[in-house]
Amino acid sequence: MSAALGCASWRQCIQKLQCAALALTLAACAGGPWRPGDGAPRVATAPAPSSAERYCAWYGAASEGVLYFGQAAFWSAMRGAGGDPQADLAQPGPQLVGRFDLAREALLPPLQVGRGGERSGVWDVLPAPDGRVFFTTFFESAGAVDPRTGAVEHFPGLGRGLNELAPGPDASVLVTRYGSGRDATGDGELVAVSPEGEALRRWPLPPPAGFRTAPKTPAWDAPRGALWVTTDLLPTDDPSAPDRHDAYLLDPDDGLQRRIAGPELHFAASRADGTLYLAEAAGAELHLRVKPPPGAGAERRYRLDGAFPAELDFVQDIQPAADGRVALTRWSGAVHVLHPDGRVGRAQLPRLDPEGLYYTGVLHGERLCATYCADVSVVCIDAP
Repeated sequence: MSAALGCASWRQCIQKLQCAALALTLAACAGGPWRPGDGAPRVATAPAPSSAERYCAWYGAASEGVLYFGQAAFWSAMRGAGGDPQADLAQPGPQLVGRFDLAREALLPPLQVGRGGERSGVWDVLPAPDGRVFFTTFFESAGAVDPRTGAVEHFPGLGRGLNELAPGPDASVLVTRYGSGRDATGDGELVAVSPEGEALRRWPLPPPAGFRTAPKTPAWDAPRGALWVTTDLLPTDDPSAPDRHDAYLLDPDDGLQRRIAGPELHFAASRADGTLYLAEAAGAELHLRVKPPPGAGAERRYRLDGAFPAELDFVQDIQPAADGRVALTRWSGAVHVLHPDGRVGRAQLPRLDPEGLYYTGVLHGERLCATYCADVSVVCIDAP
């Protein structure tokens, strides 16, 4: 949820993250405005879900030709309240999972997952093998919705503070808890959840001295039997100390194996065949490390950017496609596509809003479509 920004508290970290993202998009726009023309991007924007808050499109994931994504007013509410990360709770609003038809490049009616009176939007989503879509709301309960029937289940027993989702071992769902779940203090954890929404296993993520752990992205490395978690390590003793972003490598049975201080792991994702993708940043270098299943070849490391603005940009998502390609989406709209033969392409999504952030880009045939946190929007361009 955050980038390489020095902050002394969770509140300051989120506030500085938003300021950096805004600076990034403003600086990018200074290079020349996007102008439609031949091959111009297609932008689909849904009607505003609320007249009182500005919702936008968040993390997404595709299944059977549909891109599902969260809708939340977190960023706009925080800006309007002078940087208060809990400002979204001041106003009730709909709790929605967005849907986008990738073949027609058209928005579908969203799925209502709230019971009424909710104040937190939907953050992350994960389509499950049984057709349901799991979702988190951070400030309120997680749950699952069946797109075929609209039936919604809520899992209040899992508690609050749940952030990002990923497939886990033995048909479970992995979810990170960013903080204690009670407030902005305390260490977070990684949780394995059953298809029925019950906590199967919890893994603590002990921080180094003087920090607390706020975990972000989980990934299950099935061939090697390992769990990966990206984090924000926020200083607790020295307000002037910079935050850290160590990655955690866990054994499902024995827990913590090691904490990796560098390079900074932005995002981790795995393919169904067991290939693991790690987006790593060190200084101005951005790389993708690919770990194939044992016996399927050697580990490879691909240089994506040699002038990466680490203080401003961030790899927000990695999405493997069924045809062997994989897309890495950055806040700025830069999308890197790795092809099965090792070629790496790069596309630039348009910056249509100075406050906009791109979250999740997915490949569909010759097209690339990405959720855009600037109203509830999905932007599609030709894939590189």
